[in-house]
Amino acid sequence: MRLISMFALSAFSATAVAAPFTFKGSDTLAGMMTDAIQASGLQDEIQYVGGGSGKGEEAVVAGQQGIAPMSRELKKEAAAKAVAAGIELVGHAIALDGLGVFVNRANPIARLSLPELNAIFTCETTDWSAFPTAGKTGPIQAFRRDDNSGTTDTFKSITGIKAFGACVTVMPETPDIANETAVNPNAIGYAGLSATRAGNRAINVAKDAQSGAYAPTVQNVRGKIYPLSRKLYVYEAKGSYTLNSVESKLLPQLLDRSFMDQIVQQNDFITLD
Repeated sequence: MRLISMFALSAFSATAVAAPFTFKGSDTLAGMMTDAIQASGLQDEIQYVGGGSGKGEEAVVAGQQGIAPMSRELKKEAAAKAVAAGIELVGHAIALDGLGVFVNRANPIARLSLPELNAIFTCETTDWSAFPTAGKTGPIQAFRRDDNSGTTDTFKSITGIKAFGACVTVMPETPDIANETAVNPNAIGYAGLSATRAGNRAINVAKDAQSGAYAPTVQNVRGKIYPLSRKLYVYEAKGSYTLNSVESKLLPQLLDRSFMDQIVQQNDFITLD
């Protein structure tokens, strides 16, 4: 009788403790999403696994999840697929970000233009001596995010890059870019401002050689004068997809400025106004 009771209790416990619902999206937003989940008290019910904006976009279009945090806008082809499946995807801007171009603090270079960044990341320019005013020589070691990254899509779009050069090393996540630029004196990489570390810095960026160069400050990002400014989104599925119970709890929190703005700032992003 005792054995039966113990077995029944074990079976009940296994049934009662369900695995949390997981959802994908921008790796750039991983820290902010995790903090929001914990602040909402939902950590036992839902878990953010990142993977990149592209992965979140694929999952929400496929009806596998109802919310997708993304560091770029939804692609037109993804929106068309969603419509074909009866899903309407609504984008909610939740924060702003200046996509930073990071170098090591030992690197004296002060500014780069979008065409110069294009040349570096297509491997047309491969040595720091190409920028004599910077006072630095040595091989440029460029690092980028992978092709699932919304940050990569944004960087390519703004700089006009069609394809990265073979000299550019792919790094899977934002902290990898942060850590590499913090320790490697020849490194350069792009990432959200959450990649700021004691050993690296985000340089000023100019639209072209004739334009002024701007730092990714709050004022410059909000004023859209920093060339690599962007909005950060949470996409919501409507239509044939119905949010599950925990998504329905989390989404209103993510859209509540009084709840999110402090979390946004704690993760080195910029509030909407």
